[in-house]
Amino acid sequence: MGPEDGYFSSIEHQGSGARRTLLWATLKYLSESQDKKGSRPHVLLLDEPEICLHPSAIREARAVLYDLPTSGNWQVMITSHSPIFIDLSKDNTTIVRVFRDGDSEVKSTTLYRPERAKLDKDDKKNLKLMNICDPYVHEFFFGGRQVIVEGDTEFTAFSMLKEMYPDQYSDVQIIRARGKGIIPSVAKVLKQFSKSFFILHDTDEELTSKGKKNPAWGMNNTIAELLDTDGRVNLVACKTCFETALFGEEVKDEKPYNALIRIRNDNEARDRVKSLLDYLIGVHGATLPENCVHWNKVQQLV
Repeated sequence: MGPEDGYFSSIEHQGSGARRTLLWATLKYLSESQDKKGSRPHVLLLDEPEICLHPSAIREARAVLYDLPTSGNWQVMITSHSPIFIDLSKDNTTIVRVFRDGDSEVKSTTLYRPERAKLDKDDKKNLKLMNICDPYVHEFFFGGRQVIVEGDTEFTAFSMLKEMYPDQYSDVQIIRARGKGIIPSVAKVLKQFSKSFFILHDTDEELTSKGKKNPAWGMNNTIAELLDTDGRVNLVACKTCFETALFGEEVKDEKPYNALIRIRNDNEARDRVKSLLDYLIGVHGATLPENCVHWNKVQQLV
């Protein structure tokens, strides 16, 4: 490596940044080139590919790694601490978590295989959109207690509590589905590896203001289909919506900011939201606030 007509040195004499740049340039070239028919198989092993990469470069690197198997006979295996490298919309994603147990022994478990998840085209589209909106959404694969919430308001409220009580909620993962219709897609993934998890959503109204059937209410039946016989999936709903159930009023504008201010300045409101979060993560003795329901039949939501 070196300038034209200048001094050239071998790669081992370069810094880590230059080495990584050369690596990714080479992999990008390979991903854009097709292997010759009958060429031998290749295996690429990478340890922490996110090192020395800008956030936007991490997303490009992820695309390169996923594209390699489509350009030839490649198998790619990486170890990473970055959730950005996970793309559940791809059919060639297998996730294995390596961890230390209580006796400090290193163990591993397969968390995710596409064929087990049985994601349909809509599920893959939903998960892709989530990944675009929040590249860190897949942090739940790294461990902790998982709670799926419907939108920004609940996510902001619970995140504020995590900030105020770090010791109590350090391992709590709040997964923002960014819409009621995306909750089932996320739950299909969690059902593969989580011993139990909670879903928090709004019941919404059965009818719209014009007296027609409300599609958001119809989603309650779809969410109910997630229930299984072993009780891993637990459904909690806020009657009508989060703000009405927890704060006693409907908020039209700046809902996340309003929730943040209420939790910071209103002790009673904060206690109600904290009780809800404690119940969701299974704190012993925690009780559901009024206007919230732990349900298994849609009739309970009326």
